[in-house]
Amino acid sequence: MIEGRARILLVGAGTEQLLAIHQAKALGMYIVACDGNPEAPGLQQADVGLVVDIRSEDELSKVAAEYKVNGIFCHAVEIPQIIAKVAEKLNLPGLLPLVAERATNKYMRIRRLTECGIPCARFEVASCPAELNSKAEKIGFPLVLKPVDNAGSRGVRVVENAVDLLLAYETALTYSSTTDVLLEEVLSGPEISTESVVYEGTIHTFAFADRNYAKSSLYHPYFIEDGINFPSVIPSHLQRSVYSLVEETIRCLGIDFGAAKGDIIIDNGKPKIIEMAARTSGGWFGAGSIPLATGSNMLKPLLQMAVGAKPDLDALYPTKNLGCAQRYIIPVEEGIVTQITGVEAAVQMPGVEMYSMFLPAIGSKISKAKNHAERYGQIICTAATREQAAARCEAAIAKINIKLKN
Repeated sequence: MIEGRARILLVGAGTEQLLAIHQAKALGMYIVACDGNPEAPGLQQADVGLVVDIRSEDELSKVAAEYKVNGIFCHAVEIPQIIAKVAEKLNLPGLLPLVAERATNKYMRIRRLTECGIPCARFEVASCPAELNSKAEKIGFPLVLKPVDNAGSRGVRVVENAVDLLLAYETALTYSSTTDVLLEEVLSGPEISTESVVYEGTIHTFAFADRNYAKSSLYHPYFIEDGINFPSVIPSHLQRSVYSLVEETIRCLGIDFGAAKGDIIIDNGKPKIIEMAARTSGGWFGAGSIPLATGSNMLKPLLQMAVGAKPDLDALYPTKNLGCAQRYIIPVEEGIVTQITGVEAAVQMPGVEMYSMFLPAIGSKISKAKNHAERYGQIICTAATREQAAARCEAAIAKINIKLKN
């Protein structure tokens, strides 16, 4: 039991992390927020805002100890292993560091899933260029090559043949702190995103939506998701299978506290795990699109859990059922930005409920996107149906025009 005002260290204070800061304020918490960017907007909205390297366990531990926080929480950033280490060091609520690491490192995760019999891609790991060809032969071309320790599809691509293998490997290493890469078989089919909250042995999966890859051919050989569509149109029997698989995967990885974000693919009619991370999703999914469509609020119980309080799990239950769609502003060509028009018109379109723009500066050079991080904004729309929401979102995004010159 916490006496008085709970004190929480919120790691990350960017635009997306404002959602967590606002919820912590609504809960009456004393907020210590930190970010490596001195211009991060959340630093001004917290009780204490500090410029800190959020990937430094030592720096975060010093801040947490100095301000005597009751808990530590990070929304939508791929650093659960760091958060877990700080929590363990200061005896705060959290995941075991080994579990957090296993759910973050792609090789450790897929190896564990395979040991548990969880359906996922066949894989090999290559640790140096000399191993690439022999490991690739075991998978066969085409294959997917991934760095083991990054997110947002950075460094991930399809490799069609041995000629492209070394280049793909070298590119992946620019996004990695290790020389290891994963080689996986190519899976294909509809994809689903899920979000769960785990508390005292019970898994509450409250978010389930279809990932939108309608424009995937424009970005081949890279994997660029263009938002989500809700509710899912996956047949009900497959949805039940996905829910069961999500629960089995969370238990296999040992995620017994906090958030779990899943990506699943229906490959040849069978659900398989692409990813299960021990964190909240980025891209305004679980804390943006789903709350707008259903009324579910995951941040409230997660923040309460983080400081050792009893979570309001009823906040996860839906209170409405709207159609929802989310789309991103993703560059499809290279050039120098000369003009950006239509933003104001776009965000005033019917059905626009939430948006975030981080558009390129005039005069800057942009390139065709190669990963999810290379997008420039997002719009979320709701409507009575999924189809209406998607039409509204597409119409809004179409209003925005980024003019380029070569």
